[in-house]
Amino acid sequence: MGASAVQVATRFTVTRECGLPENVQQEYFKASEDDIEVNQISPTGYPMRMLKNSPAIGNGIRPNCEAYGYLLDASGSCQYIEAYNREVAAHPGERRVKVWDKTCLCTHMRNFDCWTCGQFTYRLKDTTNRKADGSYQQLTAEHVFHDYQYSTDNKIALPAMAE
Repeated sequence: MGASAVQVATRFTVTRECGLPENVQQEYFKASEDDIEVNQISPTGYPMRMLKNSPAIGNGIRPNCEAYGYLLDASGSCQYIEAYNREVAAHPGERRVKVWDKTCLCTHMRNFDCWTCGQFTYRLKDTTNRKADGSYQQLTAEHVFHDYQYSTDNKIALPAMAE
Protein backbone atom coordinates (compact mmCIF):
# COMPACT_ATOMS: atom_id res chain seq x y z
CA MET A 1 0.00 0.00 0.00
CA GLY A 2 1.08 3.54 -0.70
CA ALA A 3 0.74 6.64 1.39
CA SER A 4 -2.74 8.13 1.60
CA ALA A 5 -1.47 11.66 2.21
CA VAL A 6 1.66 13.77 2.37
CA GLN A 7 2.33 17.19 3.93
CA VAL A 8 3.99 19.49 1.41
CA ALA A 9 3.00 22.98 2.54
CA THR A 10 6.40 24.69 2.44
CA ARG A 11 6.95 24.15 -1.28
CA PHE A 12 3.53 25.62 -2.04
CA THR A 13 4.32 28.85 -0.14
CA VAL A 14 6.51 29.95 -3.05
CA THR A 15 3.94 29.39 -5.80
CA ARG A 16 2.11 32.15 -7.67
CA GLU A 17 -1.22 30.79 -6.46
CA CYS A 18 -0.29 30.90 -2.77
CA GLY A 19 -1.26 34.51 -2.15
CA LEU A 20 1.91 35.23 -0.19
CA PRO A 21 3.49 38.45 -1.50
CA GLU A 22 6.44 37.80 -3.81
CA ASN A 23 8.86 39.79 -1.62
CA VAL A 24 8.04 37.43 1.27
CA GLN A 25 8.42 34.39 -1.00
CA GLN A 26 11.90 35.63 -1.88
CA GLU A 27 12.76 35.55 1.87
CA TYR A 28 11.87 31.85 1.90
CA PHE A 29 14.05 31.21 -1.18
CA LYS A 30 17.00 33.15 0.30
CA ALA A 31 16.88 31.39 3.68
CA SER A 32 19.87 29.35 4.81
CA GLU A 33 19.72 26.52 7.32
CA ASP A 34 20.92 28.97 10.02
CA ASP A 35 18.00 31.32 9.23
CA ILE A 36 15.46 28.81 10.57
CA GLU A 37 14.68 28.54 14.27
CA VAL A 38 12.33 26.60 16.48
CA ASN A 39 10.99 28.88 19.19
CA GLN A 40 8.30 29.03 21.84
CA ILE A 41 6.72 32.36 20.84
CA SER A 42 3.45 30.85 19.61
CA PRO A 43 0.55 31.98 21.81
CA THR A 44 -0.71 28.40 21.76
CA GLY A 45 2.25 27.20 23.84
CA TYR A 46 3.49 24.82 21.13
CA PRO A 47 6.94 25.08 19.52
CA MET A 48 6.95 26.90 16.19
CA ARG A 49 9.48 26.86 13.36
CA MET A 50 9.96 30.13 11.54
CA LEU A 51 12.45 32.30 9.70
CA LYS A 52 14.56 34.34 12.15
CA ASN A 53 14.03 37.56 10.18
CA SER A 54 10.25 37.28 10.44
CA PRO A 55 8.85 40.76 11.23
CA ALA A 56 6.53 39.19 13.83
CA ILE A 57 9.45 38.44 16.18
CA GLY A 58 9.72 41.19 18.76
CA ASN A 59 6.89 43.19 17.27
CA GLY A 60 4.62 44.79 19.83
CA ILE A 61 1.53 44.90 17.64
CA ARG A 62 -1.65 45.66 19.55
CA PRO A 63 -3.78 42.51 19.68
CA ASN A 64 -6.64 42.66 17.19
CA CYS A 65 -7.81 39.10 17.57
CA GLU A 66 -11.48 40.03 17.70
CA ALA A 67 -11.31 40.97 14.02
CA TYR A 68 -9.48 37.86 12.84
CA GLY A 69 -10.35 35.10 15.31
CA TYR A 70 -8.36 33.72 18.20
CA LEU A 71 -5.53 31.21 18.47
CA LEU A 72 -5.81 29.97 22.02
CA ASP A 73 -3.74 27.70 24.22
CA ALA A 74 -5.04 24.54 25.92
CA SER A 75 -6.54 26.56 28.78
CA GLY A 76 -8.51 28.79 26.40
CA SER A 77 -6.40 31.92 26.74
CA CYS A 78 -4.13 33.83 24.38
CA GLN A 79 -0.60 34.03 25.74
CA TYR A 80 0.21 36.94 23.40
CA ILE A 81 -2.52 39.15 24.88
CA GLU A 82 -1.16 38.35 28.35
CA ALA A 83 2.43 39.14 27.26
CA TYR A 84 1.35 42.35 25.50
CA ASN A 85 -0.60 43.56 28.54
CA ARG A 86 2.41 42.73 30.76
CA GLU A 87 4.70 44.87 28.56
CA VAL A 88 2.22 47.76 28.42
CA ALA A 89 1.99 47.72 32.25
CA ALA A 90 5.80 47.56 32.54
CA HIS A 91 6.29 50.53 30.18
CA PRO A 92 3.57 53.08 30.96
CA GLY A 93 3.57 56.02 28.60
CA GLU A 94 5.41 54.18 25.80
CA ARG A 95 3.71 54.56 22.42
CA ARG A 96 4.95 51.15 21.28
CA VAL A 97 6.15 48.18 23.29
CA LYS A 98 8.16 45.14 22.19
CA VAL A 99 6.99 41.64 22.99
CA TRP A 100 9.85 39.17 22.51
CA ASP A 101 8.48 36.04 24.16
CA LYS A 102 5.22 35.66 22.20
CA THR A 103 3.78 36.71 18.83
CA CYS A 104 0.25 37.55 17.73
CA LEU A 105 -0.45 34.89 15.14
CA CYS A 106 -3.98 36.16 14.43
CA THR A 107 -2.75 39.53 13.17
CA HIS A 108 0.75 38.66 11.95
CA MET A 109 -0.40 35.74 9.79
CA ARG A 110 -3.03 37.97 8.20
CA ASN A 111 -0.42 40.67 7.54
CA PHE A 112 2.10 38.13 6.15
CA ASP A 113 4.56 39.05 8.92
CA CYS A 114 4.85 35.67 10.62
CA TRP A 115 7.00 33.49 8.37
CA THR A 116 6.47 29.96 9.62
CA CYS A 117 8.27 27.27 7.69
CA GLY A 118 9.27 23.65 7.40
CA GLN A 119 12.56 22.14 8.48
CA PHE A 120 14.01 22.10 4.97
CA THR A 121 12.90 25.56 3.82
CA TYR A 122 16.54 26.42 3.10
CA ARG A 123 16.38 23.89 0.24
CA LEU A 124 13.64 25.77 -1.64
CA LYS A 125 16.29 27.53 -3.71
CA ASP A 126 17.16 24.08 -5.14
CA THR A 127 13.65 23.77 -6.60
CA THR A 128 13.80 26.73 -8.98
CA ASN A 129 16.05 28.96 -11.06
CA ARG A 130 17.99 31.98 -9.86
CA LYS A 131 17.41 34.96 -12.11
CA ALA A 132 20.07 37.39 -13.32
CA ASP A 133 18.97 39.97 -10.71
CA GLY A 134 19.63 37.47 -7.90
CA SER A 135 15.99 36.77 -7.13
CA TYR A 136 14.42 33.36 -7.56
CA GLN A 137 11.83 32.32 -10.12
CA GLN A 138 8.34 31.89 -8.72
CA LEU A 139 6.86 28.45 -9.20
CA THR A 140 3.33 27.42 -10.16
CA ALA A 141 1.31 25.09 -7.96
CA GLU A 142 0.88 22.83 -10.99
CA HIS A 143 4.66 22.54 -11.40
CA VAL A 144 5.15 21.66 -7.71
CA PHE A 145 2.34 19.14 -7.80
CA HIS A 146 3.69 17.48 -10.95
CA ASP A 147 7.18 17.38 -9.45
CA TYR A 148 5.81 15.45 -6.48
CA GLN A 149 3.70 13.26 -8.72
CA TYR A 150 6.26 12.34 -11.36
CA SER A 151 9.78 12.87 -10.02
CA THR A 152 11.96 9.81 -9.57
CA ASP A 153 15.28 9.02 -7.95
CA ASN A 154 14.95 11.99 -5.55
CA LYS A 155 15.48 14.44 -8.42
CA ILE A 156 13.71 17.77 -8.50
CA ALA A 157 12.31 18.91 -11.84
CA LEU A 158 13.28 22.55 -12.30
CA PRO A 159 10.75 24.81 -14.03
CA ALA A 160 11.43 26.17 -17.50
CA MET A 161 13.48 29.35 -17.18
CA ALA A 162 11.20 32.37 -17.21
CA GLU A 163 11.97 35.02 -19.78
